[in-house]
Amino acid sequence: MTSPPPPAQRLRLRYAKIGDARFIGHLDEARFWERVFRRAGLPLAYSHGFNPQPKMHFASALPVGVEGLDELLDVWLTEPVDPAIGSEAIRRNLPPGFRLHEVQIVPLDLPPMQSVLRAALYEAHWPEGIPPPSLAERVELLRKAASLPRPHPKDPGRTYDLRPLVLDLTVLGADRLRMTLAAGPRGSARASEVVAALDLDRFYHRLVRLALYLEDTQVVRTPAPVSS
Repeated sequence: MTSPPPPAQRLRLRYAKIGDARFIGHLDEARFWERVFRRAGLPLAYSHGFNPQPKMHFASALPVGVEGLDELLDVWLTEPVDPAIGSEAIRRNLPPGFRLHEVQIVPLDLPPMQSVLRAALYEAHWPEGIPPPSLAERVELLRKAASLPRPHPKDPGRTYDLRPLVLDLTVLGADRLRMTLAAGPRGSARASEVVAALDLDRFYHRLVRLALYLEDTQVVRTPAPVSS
């Protein structure tokens, strides 16, 4: 069996996944990006083994139904590509719902983004309003809670404490909340679990991930604004 060529370049994409694209699951999105890169003519690097896969790593899987304004994806190539040329080729092959912000070269030996991910910034919006108690009152009760036991996502028979994973909550208005939540190998919080802990999951709401925060060794950006 012939070994695949080794990676010669690592590119990092910053992109948005919005509108109806938010309903695409993570595995389908990985296949989607592989098709985009192939159509763009990028020389993808592949893993070894009987079922080689393109070398791509997302910083964090985006939950189905949640929009992402500044998502991160690394892809490895067997030949160097000019990021400007690669960006244009990728944009030509993106359907509605995906927007490419930037493509940049990053060192091949950087740690995987998943290992240096530390937090995620979300915004929740209730377009039809919130019944009493107010959002501010609900948030204050959550802040004062010593613990927030929630069903474990992988084992419903167990619980975990959501409270230490909620790093910051900022009420932006009567129906809008910004959440900084722990993410990565040290523990992750789901924005939907915070909404449920506020007893607001029963009411129509929109969730958007604004940014992902990596360790100081990698780029941290200012989050983009969220439109109504």
